[in-house]
Amino acid sequence: MQTAHSEDWRPGFAKRAENFPAVCAAAESWRWQPGESIARVAAAVLKGTPSLSIPQRMTLLLYVEHLNQDRLEQNAACVWPSTGLVAEYLGCSESQARANRKALEAAGYLVRDYTRANRPAGVEAYDLRPLMARLEELEGVDDAIREGIAARRAAYSETVAFPMKYSAQAPESRRLEQSQKNLMSSVQEMAAAEPRNHSEKRPSTRPENQNLTGSSNQRPRTRQDRAIGSSERASGFSSAKSEASVYAEMVRQELQTAIQVCPRLAPLIRDTLLANPASATPEDAARVAAAAAEFLPQPERNNDQTAIWGWRKHGIRIVTMMAIALEDPEVRSACSYFGKLATQERGASDLRLNLARILRQKGDLPPAEESALAVEPELPPLMFAPGADEVPWPEINAELRRLIREGAHGSWFNRVGFHGIDDGLISLSTPTGIAAERIKRDYVEAIKLAAENVGVFVDRVMISVRKR
Repeated sequence: MQTAHSEDWRPGFAKRAENFPAVCAAAESWRWQPGESIARVAAAVLKGTPSLSIPQRMTLLLYVEHLNQDRLEQNAACVWPSTGLVAEYLGCSESQARANRKALEAAGYLVRDYTRANRPAGVEAYDLRPLMARLEELEGVDDAIREGIAARRAAYSETVAFPMKYSAQAPESRRLEQSQKNLMSSVQEMAAAEPRNHSEKRPSTRPENQNLTGSSNQRPRTRQDRAIGSSERASGFSSAKSEASVYAEMVRQELQTAIQVCPRLAPLIRDTLLANPASATPEDAARVAAAAAEFLPQPERNNDQTAIWGWRKHGIRIVTMMAIALEDPEVRSACSYFGKLATQERGASDLRLNLARILRQKGDLPPAEESALAVEPELPPLMFAPGADEVPWPEINAELRRLIREGAHGSWFNRVGFHGIDDGLISLSTPTGIAAERIKRDYVEAIKLAAENVGVFVDRVMISVRKR
C-alpha cells in the first residue's frame, strides 16, 4: 500500500495515522487459530473496547458482522460494506460514519486499502486483521473489568469493622462536649471539692493541690464547686446512660414486634440480640443482606446493598425497617419504602407506631397485658373542664369521640368546656388558643353531626379561650 505520513503528505496519497506501520505489521503476522469465531470477535469488541465511543463501537461491530468464517479460517479478514450502508444502520450521516471509521483506524483496529484520492475502494476495502491480532488483548480487558466488579462485590460482603456499636445507642450529643470544653480551664485551676462522705478509706487531697489553693475546709464550698467537683455532673454520664438505655429498650421492643409482624424474618433475630441489641455482629449484617435479596421484590434494585448501607447507619434496626416494608399494606413499593427508611438519619423515629398500626390492620394486636405496645388508658384531664358533666355534652362528646380519631379527640377535646346550647348555638371553651383554632378549622362539622346523632339541634358552634 502506498502511503505518506502527516509530515510529508501530498495529494494523491492516503494520509495514514502515525501507528500505521505497526498496525500493518500486526496484520501481516496474524494467523487464524482454532476457536476464533465471528461470535467470539463480536463479544470481545462489545465488552473489551471501553475506550471507544458508542458510535465507534457500533461501527466496528458492523464490520465484524460482515466477516465470513470460511475466509477467516483462510487468514482473510477483509470486509467491504459501503459507507452509505453503515450510515443507514447507525442512523447517522455518511460524514459521521467516515469519522468513526477514521477513528477506528487511528486506534489500530483496521486498515483501509486505497492508493489514490477519490478512488473507489477495492475488494479489500477494510482489513480487520489488526483486530484479529488483538483479540486476546480485548478479552483481557473484559476479564479485568469482571475481576474489578467481583472485587468490589467481595468488599461489600466481607467483614465490616464498625468503629463503634451504634445500633442501640442514643444519638451523639455535641452539646456536652462543648460545655466541657468551656469549663476545662476552670476545672484545671480549681481544687477538687471535698467529698460528701468523710471516710478514711478515700484518699485525701494531694499536697500539690493544697499548696495551690489551700485547705478545702478553709474554703467555703459553693453550688458551682459541687457541680464541677462531681464526676457525674461534669461528664454527663448519668444522663447519657439513661438515654442509651431508653433507646436500647425501644430497639428491643421494635425487634420483638417485627418478628410478630413478619415471621419469616424471625431467624435473623437471635435470642442474644433480643437481650442486647448492641451485640449485633458483621455476620448478622451478612444474613440481613441475604434476606433482603431474597424477600424484597425487584432484585435489580440491589436490595442487599441497601440493607448493608442501612446497617451501617441503623444497625439491627434495619430488620425492623425491612419487616415494615414487607408487611405494611399501605406501602405500594416495598423496595422504595425500605430505601426511604434506610436513608433516615441515625436514631430514626420510633418504629413501634408503624408496627402497631400494621398489627391493628391485620387484627393481630395482642391483649394489653401481653403487648409491649399496649395502649395506655386515657388519663384524666390535667385541669378541670367546666360543664363537662352537664347534659347533653357527655352524649355529644361520646358520639364525637366515635366520629373522629381517638388520638385527635384526646388532643383537642380532652379539656373542652361546655357552656350550654341556646337556639342552635353551642358554646364551648378551651384553655389554649391553638386548640380553639384547630377545632374551628377541622371539627365544627363533626360537632354538628355528633349533636344531630344524639337528637340535639346545633347549627352554630362558638369556641372561646378561657382563662387558665
